Amino acid sequence: MCTKPHNAAVDVVITVHNMESCVAACLDSLIRQTVPPLHIIIVEDGSTDASATVIDTFAKNDQRFTVISTNGIGAGAARNRGMQEVSAPYFMLLDGDDVFHPTMIESLYRAAADGNADIAICDMQEMDDATGAFTHPLWALKQSQLPPTAAFDGWRAMSGNLFAAFMGWPWDKLYRTEFIRSAGLAFPEDLANSEDMLFTYQALVLAKRLAVVNEVLIDHRMGRGNTVSSSREKAPIAFYDAICRMKSFLQQQPDDTWVKLQQDYLNWAFDWTLWNIETMADEGTRRMLAQRLHDGAFPGLQLDSRPASFFTLYPRSMVRYAVLMTWLDASTRDNGPLGNLKQLPYGKHKFWDFMNPVEKALTVWREKHPKPSEW
Repeated sequence: MCTKPHNAAVDVVITVHNMESCVAACLDSLIRQTVPPLHIIIVEDGSTDASATVIDTFAKNDQRFTVISTNGIGAGAARNRGMQEVSAPYFMLLDGDDVFHPTMIESLYRAAADGNADIAICDMQEMDDATGAFTHPLWALKQSQLPPTAAFDGWRAMSGNLFAAFMGWPWDKLYRTEFIRSAGLAFPEDLANSEDMLFTYQALVLAKRLAVVNEVLIDHRMGRGNTVSSSREKAPIAFYDAICRMKSFLQQQPDDTWVKLQQDYLNWAFDWTLWNIETMADEGTRRMLAQRLHDGAFPGLQLDSRPASFFTLYPRSMVRYAVLMTWLDASTRDNGPLGNLKQLPYGKHKFWDFMNPVEKALTVWREKHPKPSEW
């Protein structure tokens, strides 16, 4: 480890594993940040490519860098190791393959300080690794779920869904150090994936004040391959373990936290389960998970103990669930936890099998001419 003196307003923790092709762009975007002073803590987690060499070049030329070498301990443990070095009033947890706009840290720092916030959140855009093309996914920061003010008193001041408003990743957020430490928050190190969701949503629930910067300040690299999100097939049930742990966390909170957040959370958990099944790369894994969903093997979602209408906060959830059920045997698809597919409350998003020809034609046209949507 190379420890250097600093007097930073913000510490930045970056985890790097086999990012030789892109870590230089990440670090270059950090040294161009407009906010002084800044301390950059890099956890180089056992890369087998030239990532360490690239990082050392930056560290030799800039006293703001601290480099920590670990031996492939994983994303959660690497972030925890980096957080041990944090001493500034605020810090961020960033990925080594992303690129950050010059005013990102300054904007989040000012928002947190001015709003007396425990967490400040910004917007992002996706950057295709192969083409460099940008896409702005409106779902990353759902303005419809947020109060009109830039800073507000946490989830209790929100009329919308906390879990829908913000994504369960840590890297678009600036955290007040004392808040995280007093809450005792850390990344679970025994989960093969989904550990970032637990840390992020626990922090958002506990935060007394939140601040939002409605600006795209991060270019999140997509399609690089060899990432945690692309290797979920190695532990396909880890997401459900994380869902149950988060549910237990909410139920253990004092006062009326679970009473007020349970529908929002269970709707989010259902949506995230559908996403985890839909996006598995291996068809056999997808079908296995769909079968488990059908068989009630995810009881923490409470799908069989509540009416289907309880789970309609996400507009497309019923359609997506129905599609997964049709992957299974035709004689059993109506015996899943939400019952007969024809009787589900689809809303305006009808299931293909139950559309008339005109509705099918309109659906095909809309798919070819999509409108930007938060959902």
